[in-house]
Amino acid sequence: MSKIEFFETDGAARTLLIPLWCRAEFARRYPASGLGAEDARLLRSLRADFSAARLADCRLYALREALMLSAARRYLAERPGASLVDLGCGLDTLLRSAGGEENPRYYVDLPEALSLRSRLLPPREGERYIAADVRGLDFLREISAGDGAFFALSGLLCHLEREEGLRLLAEIRSAFPGAGLAFDGPALRAREYVSALPPERELRAALGGKIRRMTRLPAELQSLPAAGRARLALLMRTTLRFYEARID
Repeated sequence: MSKIEFFETDGAARTLLIPLWCRAEFARRYPASGLGAEDARLLRSLRADFSAARLADCRLYALREALMLSAARRYLAERPGASLVDLGCGLDTLLRSAGGEENPRYYVDLPEALSLRSRLLPPREGERYIAADVRGLDFLREISAGDGAFFALSGLLCHLEREEGLRLLAEIRSAFPGAGLAFDGPALRAREYVSALPPERELRAALGGKIRRMTRLPAELQSLPAAGRARLALLMRTTLRFYEARID
């Protein structure tokens, strides 16, 4: 089977390919985890320069995927017909592992990101791609959620200014009462990010509902060597923050 060659050098493409390679590499190293299998299949169809991705820690991307997926499944246990929404989706496929055919899925990202996604991951039945800047908020009107909605903001908020992220959360709260969310970000601003995750008191004020910090290493990562588990557990307690929220 011929491979898709992808050697564009724009920043957006590099940013999207790094998480893909990391999740696929994690699947290769730790197949028992069950994470990254679809990413690994997609990677085998590509020929691209992944030299930058090889410098990243693939375990961090697996941690994010496992926590987002577990939060989505907890929400679906209560609202089995809910819509699933991936904001800043990039090439993520985690929501394809949550729910079933009865769950509408929405993937939202910038036009250039969705152009690449459409090329590599054409939408399946029941999936809709929405090209939009999440800071504009108009995309929320295109999401139908009569049976509830779960929003995954995987690595998104650190790429927004703090007030932009809080406004996005507040608008989701206003438009989708009863929705569930999962989001993450660094505790402190790093050079590669626009902002750190807002303080918990500001997150609570924006969402107006239950919010819980996820601090336990997910079961999918128990197959890691002890040193790897210890590193991730330490990062979750200090550097990275992962939250699950439910809007009242």
